[in-house]
Amino acid sequence: MASISSLGLGSNIDAENIITQLMAAEKVPITKVEAENTKLETKLSTWGRIQSSFSALKDASAALTKDSFWSATSATSSDDKSVSVSTTSSTASGNYSIQVNQLAKSQYLASSSFSAKDAVVGDGTIRIELGTFTANPVAPPAATFAAKAAASAVDIDIGPGDNTLEKIRDKINAANAGVTASLVYDATGARLVLRGAPGSDNAMKISVTEGATPGLSALAYDPSSDITAMSETQAATDAKATINGVPVTSSTNTFSDVIDGLTIQVGKVTTEPVEVNVKQDNESIRKGIEAFRSAYNDVVGLIRVQTLYDEGSKTAGPLQGDSTATGLLGQLRSMAYSSSSGSSLFSRLTDIGLTAAKDGTLSVDNAKLDTAMGKLPELKAFFATSDEANPSREGLAERFRKLASQVSDSEGSISSRTEGIKGSIKRNEDKIERLETRSSLIENRLRAQYTALDQSMAKLNSLSSYVTAQLSALNKSSS
Repeated sequence: MASISSLGLGSNIDAENIITQLMAAEKVPITKVEAENTKLETKLSTWGRIQSSFSALKDASAALTKDSFWSATSATSSDDKSVSVSTTSSTASGNYSIQVNQLAKSQYLASSSFSAKDAVVGDGTIRIELGTFTANPVAPPAATFAAKAAASAVDIDIGPGDNTLEKIRDKINAANAGVTASLVYDATGARLVLRGAPGSDNAMKISVTEGATPGLSALAYDPSSDITAMSETQAATDAKATINGVPVTSSTNTFSDVIDGLTIQVGKVTTEPVEVNVKQDNESIRKGIEAFRSAYNDVVGLIRVQTLYDEGSKTAGPLQGDSTATGLLGQLRSMAYSSSSGSSLFSRLTDIGLTAAKDGTLSVDNAKLDTAMGKLPELKAFFATSDEANPSREGLAERFRKLASQVSDSEGSISSRTEGIKGSIKRNEDKIERLETRSSLIENRLRAQYTALDQSMAKLNSLSSYVTAQLSALNKSSS
């Protein structure tokens, strides 16, 4: 008997179509759960955005509670190419007249000329010490040397395999002696040039102990012993300036410890004093207040849109009807309307020019804010006062910081809400898996049943054909 190769062929029933329709009905619950999970994923993503916006509000609010924010200063220079300045919150306002008399420079030492970079100089030991040379008016020696307290002498061994000009350069650079070595080529050949760090206390004393192959002494430099085999092409110097008539020095071209909180960078010697003005940085304070307003509006606007029902499109936001979302929106709006007794002049946001609109966002009245900016101590008190014993005195920024922190932190209300959504998604995924397993078993059973039916019908049809054939033959023989 021939095998059944197509479902329904033996029974002459469209079994494949029947199974397809039955399975489509069977999978309707799966489709519904998948659609529910799609909505839950959208909610989860939306809550993630809201959590990020609350974190931004927390940061913007926290900035307004810091003393350093309200004491921010800015500085201007009449010639920032010669004198540039930067400030911190500890910089006192004031005017400074700065005359740059000398820049800090590095010492340069140059060797005599060698035929090429691979010319043999000699072997032995090079000792590099950093310190200060002071000219000696009664020679010899030409100078005295005082080693730098914070630096140690570095000995560099030059062996027979290291005694060429370029390899000596490499050995010096690898020694971390506070000296940079390079090769400079001129019409006469190659020269080894050593460069120290800026500042008079970074002058180089180069001592040499000759080895088996003499010649290394060509790199010695020690005026305190009247040894100048290398030539000084530039002396190490400190930066020198006068600030309001007071002389100051620095081993670099930066003065960071002469005026509290003020860093001065000098770029060139001046013939006339450079005027530096340090004042309260009202612009950065205003930007901080604007950043708070913007962060608040972002949170309110985001929650409002996500909980809104659009009559025009007849569509609801993913959090429409979500009590957690609407509760947070209510807290934000309530806090924006609340009052504080932290300041004796300002009690509400409207007093400083931040007014709540119908949609809950804050708009700014620049004239009012300008007036409030003229009373910074009171404005600071309005935003930054912290008084846990008397919550009514707490500043508005402190209140918003605490709320945003409670909402957005790892154990806050948003995290609790998102964990609940994640749990629902996981339960739905498990349900989908069970339904798909059940659907697969049902389909396999149906196919087995229709296959058995096909085989039975095929046998019956075969038997029917056989009986019909026998009857026909019997009729012919009897006639």
